[in-house]
Amino acid sequence: MSFDHELLVELFRRDGGVAVELLRACAGIAVDHARLELGTIDLSQVVPTEYRADAVVILRDGANRPVTGVVVEVQRRPDRDKLLAWPVYLAALRAKLDCAVVLLVIAPEPEVAAWAQRPIELGHPGFALTPVVIGFADVPWVRDRALAHRLPELSVLSVLAHPELEVAEVAVEAITQLPADLARLYLDVIMMALPAALRQSLEARMQGYEYRSEFARKYYGQGLEEGREAGREEGREAGREEGREAGREEGREAGREEGLRTAALTLARAKLEGLSVDDVAAIQALRDQRALTALITALGRAAGHLEARTVLDRALGR
Repeated sequence: MSFDHELLVELFRRDGGVAVELLRACAGIAVDHARLELGTIDLSQVVPTEYRADAVVILRDGANRPVTGVVVEVQRRPDRDKLLAWPVYLAALRAKLDCAVVLLVIAPEPEVAAWAQRPIELGHPGFALTPVVIGFADVPWVRDRALAHRLPELSVLSVLAHPELEVAEVAVEAITQLPADLARLYLDVIMMALPAALRQSLEARMQGYEYRSEFARKYYGQGLEEGREAGREEGREAGREEGREAGREEGREAGREEGLRTAALTLARAKLEGLSVDDVAAIQALRDQRALTALITALGRAAGHLEARTVLDRALGR
């Protein structure tokens, strides 16, 4: 499964309250309950096929009796097999809990949401399943700080659906209460969701955003330091020949450029399974500091070697 799919699933597995809030706010389904818990995603029955939902949320009353079970599915593309599996998920969970059950489908793409909303006819008269489908357009714009602090995962989902500065600022504030590793992951997700101009604005307000990867942070800083040193040396040489001030400026510019190239090459070697001679030559041929910085940033955020390869090829105009 893709990183995007797993990330969305993780938001619901971390806090089932996200599903409850979406059902209330988007579908008008409000369940009176005292507490919720995350149930097992394994909905296997005494049949050879294993059925595993993306997430299961169980709502219980004050006496700890289940009142509603929610099966959460993240759907990024049409999949005919899900039309067979979804009714099984609900039937299995209903039999297990002996209570009402709901199927909640999160479909980021509008065309997938339209596909998922169609009733699933099971053949028995009057027996059809119509999933509750939430598209990204339906996700609430979380600007309320109290709601964001109560459901930080919902605030992250809101940024993915509505990548605007105010929503992102509220989400960044909300995730600070989470464990450090999780907060860093969510911060990266928020930054990656924002358009470049808004990301730069948010980074400026945060007074500098660190790269997710320790390796990226280490080598990005090392590359810049190497560049500064090369710049100082070249500046000294050029200064003796053409004047100290002009030499220092030229040296700084060349040093920054060389440092960025060093950082880009180091990150590319770390992120990819292998760099070809053509890859190295193409990176070394880059002279635009903005393009080099953008490449370093994108490589630092790449989740795996396939994503890193896509990032590199795009940067090199392939």
